[in-house]
Amino acid sequence: MAYNMKYYDEIPVIRAVAAMLVVAIHTVNSIAYSASTGGFTSEPLGYINQLARLGTPVFAVISGFLLTISVVNRGFSMSHFAKSRFTKILIPYIIWSIFYLLYRAFYLHNLEPDGELVNYFVYGKANFHLYFILTVIQFYVLFPFIHRFKKGWPLIVAFLILTVINVLWIKVQPVSLGIESLDRFVNDKMFILNWISFFMFGIVYAKFYDEIKALIFKYQKVLWVIIFILFVDLFVSIDLENLHSSAHISNLIYIPFFIVFLNYLYVWIKQDKILLKTFTLIGNYSMGIYLVHYVGIQFMKRLPVINEIAPQSKFVFIFIGAVALSVGMVWVIGKLPYGNYIVPIPKKKVTQPTQEVPKKSRIDPQFSNMNS
Repeated sequence: MAYNMKYYDEIPVIRAVAAMLVVAIHTVNSIAYSASTGGFTSEPLGYINQLARLGTPVFAVISGFLLTISVVNRGFSMSHFAKSRFTKILIPYIIWSIFYLLYRAFYLHNLEPDGELVNYFVYGKANFHLYFILTVIQFYVLFPFIHRFKKGWPLIVAFLILTVINVLWIKVQPVSLGIESLDRFVNDKMFILNWISFFMFGIVYAKFYDEIKALIFKYQKVLWVIIFILFVDLFVSIDLENLHSSAHISNLIYIPFFIVFLNYLYVWIKQDKILLKTFTLIGNYSMGIYLVHYVGIQFMKRLPVINEIAPQSKFVFIFIGAVALSVGMVWVIGKLPYGNYIVPIPKKKVTQPTQEVPKKSRIDPQFSNMNS
């Protein structure tokens, strides 16, 4: 069966920004964060690290958005949903967990004692950035239930309730349930209740898409003022002595307006064809970039020429190189037999032959990656 599907060309751009923010976080951590002191060796890079923490919640929002749009367009089939999520998320998660365990054991030599091997998979610890893939998998377990809230007050009330739960969960941690393994799971930052509001906002964004877009561009001047005020607030609230993770309560306020800003950014980017193609490519590869970017960072930082560069310039070179290498690695893996099981890449959709459709990028309802 063919479907008349709506295009959301701003979504790859939004995901591209989120992916690059995640790469920025880990680039800074790789070259300017001292585990022994718990601080940054460069204050400007410390600020970049904290500002870039907006990237991971954006991935959560877009994950909820794309899954919901898929259901709105084609309906919900539990068998199709389970098979799709298994092949696009769970299999890549297992593959890359094994890869990073081997990479850390035989190349970086930095495996940490973590009890049984299964713990690396259960807690998302095979490498520090894989925790969020496990968070997304938890969201997929909940999605068949929470996507059923109807557009209107039922959905809005559900979003508000889950946001309150999200805030309370962050505030009350740590909690004790009396089972050591379960306590470890629910008190980890990868636990879904630290992120549920962002995913739910993605569902709201999808079901109220037309209304939200209309409001965004009707009240641009007011929203630009709010965005500016919130950016200043975010900047001045950064305390490099007390670092925030991406799962921070303040992001529940920042992220909706950051999404608005990224919609405005898309309007500017689409005026340049090369820029639009670049961002769209990065956005479509964002899941793969999230999975492979750590290898790109490690490769770039070990280049002899990098050691001779000042910290801020070093960040720029490693960041750009890591993004470019990640795109290249995802492209190569995508060409391999069964490569889509390793790094999910959106496929072009087939529309009804009776209707002519502009040749624009289509989005597959999959998550794309990141640590914080």
